Amino acid sequence: MEGYKLSKDLHPGEDVVLYEGYNHKVIYLGTKGISSGIGAVDVLSYLIVDNGEAFLVDPGGYHIFPFLVFKISKYIPLDSIKYIYFCHQDPDVCGSLPMWKDVCPQAKIVIGELWVRFLPHFGVSDISKRAIAIPSEGKHINLGKTPLEIIPAHYLHSPNHFNIYDPVSKFLFSGDIGIALGNFSYLVVDDWLEHLEYLYTPHRILMANNKAVKVWLNRVKNRDIKAILPQHGAIIVDKDVKNFFKFMESLKCGTDLMKD
Repeated sequence: MEGYKLSKDLHPGEDVVLYEGYNHKVIYLGTKGISSGIGAVDVLSYLIVDNGEAFLVDPGGYHIFPFLVFKISKYIPLDSIKYIYFCHQDPDVCGSLPMWKDVCPQAKIVIGELWVRFLPHFGVSDISKRAIAIPSEGKHINLGKTPLEIIPAHYLHSPNHFNIYDPVSKFLFSGDIGIALGNFSYLVVDDWLEHLEYLYTPHRILMANNKAVKVWLNRVKNRDIKAILPQHGAIIVDKDVKNFFKFMESLKCGTDLMKD
């Protein structure tokens, strides 16, 4: 039986199963607040599980590694992690990679082809065996019986940035698109106008330009999306997905703001 848990009352510091269907789960790992507690950029990390195989989404920096190991172990053994995914190269996304490669030697590291050359700097020497390079045009990766779609989202804000669309939960894991920064304590957006205050500045500064935004919008806006799950901030549920797309469509950002 299919079920969603996307209530405005969810606590951002507690793990929760956001979606559960037949042999398929999406779990928020309760990571919000850990990084900000030490003065770092906060992160949201997720786990997708299908038929006993797991896909770890953006596990973040080294300081949250022990916390994630504990949280994940509540749901699955670590050797069930088949893929460890990084939407782009920044340390808030992949600073914990050296630890994950050691505790999950069976897992493939999934990252954009431009960033594969960075992996030796994280201690990954056997790139041909350990890594799956995502081509610029994206690809599908089979998790259990589900083909996850990896969608290009280049220059938003990284030049080799990707989203994941899970066709079972209908969740879009959007990486740095949809990020919100500021003093708020909710995990799921309820008041859209209030949340805009936290979206505007990071998108204006970090996204390359409106042309890149519109290329991305053309790839995702007609999909059936139950929720957008960014790497920072808060989850945007279906009632506000169109509002977010309208915000992005009119956004002037990055090089749009440059003056001669």
